[in-house]
Amino acid sequence: MNEDEKFIDIAIELSKKAIYPYGAIIVKNGEIIGRSDKDVPVSKTAFSHAELRAIEDAMEHLGGHLCAEGGKDCVIYSSCEPCAMCMGAILYTGIEKLVYGATLEDSKECVNDILVKAQVVADNCKNRKIEIVKEVHRDKAVEVLKNAK
Repeated sequence: MNEDEKFIDIAIELSKKAIYPYGAIIVKNGEIIGRSDKDVPVSKTAFSHAELRAIEDAMEHLGGHLCAEGGKDCVIYSSCEPCAMCMGAILYTGIEKLVYGATLEDSKECVNDILVKAQVVADNCKNRKIEIVKEVHRDKAVEVLKNAK
């Protein structure tokens, strides 16, 4: 099992415990510095998406800094492909890599039909570059989505 598989499995485990079936972690230099489950279930507001919660937690861990240089060497692992809002936040922080499991198409039956692909958002952000690794352990992530119905 490589590092991406190891950490995506943790994000998928978090999704199993969330009110909505999504989980995310942020890893910097092999250490988890942000988690979507730190203090609240992902349900407080319409903006309490797993990726945003993990970013907030990572910012606290790093003393409030995660934008641009603070995101250097950071990887976000999400059980599902991020929505456009979350992808914008990920790019804003300067996180260098995104790894996700399930796709937005997999998720649309569970939540809604917002299908702006993460890659499309990234391609339109000319001042930030991010590596995107798609569908790592997708089968495990989709199983969580199916069980949430």
